[in-house]
Amino acid sequence: MKNSTIFVAGAHGGTGQLIVRELVQAGYKVHGLVRSEEQAAAIKELGAVPFIGDLNGVFSEGMKGVDAVICAVGAGASGNPEEVDHLGTVRLIEQSMLDGIERFILISSLGTLAPHKMPSLLKPYLMAKRRAERVLEESKLNHTIIRPGGLTNDPPTGRVTAAVGFSGSGRISRDDVAKAAVLALALPQTERCEFELVEGDTPLAEALQSLRTASK
Repeated sequence: MKNSTIFVAGAHGGTGQLIVRELVQAGYKVHGLVRSEEQAAAIKELGAVPFIGDLNGVFSEGMKGVDAVICAVGAGASGNPEEVDHLGTVRLIEQSMLDGIERFILISSLGTLAPHKMPSLLKPYLMAKRRAERVLEESKLNHTIIRPGGLTNDPPTGRVTAAVGFSGSGRISRDDVAKAAVLALALPQTERCEFELVEGDTPLAEALQSLRTASK
């Protein structure tokens, strides 16, 4: 998909900015959804085209002519997970289908399949993310769901564990998550696939290439 245009929702977030940077460095054209002029300036400095909007408001302008969507939104500690992680993401999925954008990559979270095993403070976020995951799974979009472990701002290690149905725990650098999202655009092994991602011993590209393709 090199030279394609990618729409990044949550482009100004901690992981979103890194995804934008990776995409630009890899030669993609990037449309980044942000919420303010200040955020737009930061995204423009990264080499992307900013679009000001909100997934629970108006946001479709930036999706015109794009080839794939990467959703990296998150409610954060002060946000409403139902509005952002569930309903906002679902609106993005629906708009992708309306616009005929077939490739959709969702950055979700480790623990969405078993929120009852996670700390109680995380449960509303994980349950909201899981509701969005289900909508994406049931759609006809060629999707990838990446469920990273606890996010850190550490430098990337480039070595991970990527597994379908991983039931353990772990942490991972936001940088490595961003690299995984961009790699997934070009790897057929990640199409129609959902996997967990934490720090590990396997080089990132090799780990993603070893994923089984989960056909629907």
